[in-house]
Amino acid sequence: MTDTSATKTTQPEPYDLDKCTVKVVMLLHPCKNNSDDTDCTIAASTHEDIPLTKIVKRSQLDLPEPVTDLLEELKADLPQREFHARVKQSKTSKKKSTKTSKTSTKTKTKPTESNTSSIKQVQLF
Repeated sequence: MTDTSATKTTQPEPYDLDKCTVKVVMLLHPCKNNSDDTDCTIAASTHEDIPLTKIVKRSQLDLPEPVTDLLEELKADLPQREFHARVKQSKTSKKKSTKTSKTSTKTKTKPTESNTSSIKQVQLF
């Protein structure tokens, strides 16, 4: 018995909301002016098309429990994520400074020798 799944060509999804993949993205913007009612951008698209977007207030959203649970989990995990980001940034900074110091030692000025009878420079290295 042979596997024919690899030989099948992928059929494009139909332009039917119930039969195609829908991508929904929600951006929760940071608070402004000590306000708890922040803006949110919501976008929806299918078939890699340009998304439809809407900006609403956070208070207008009634997020389902799995989403609120996930946001609480993310909130609790942010200090750990910040720590890892700082460590990564520190390592990146050290690599850049090491490369810069190696480059500066390679670009030393080369000694020149001049002859008084003619204008001629000789590179020794």
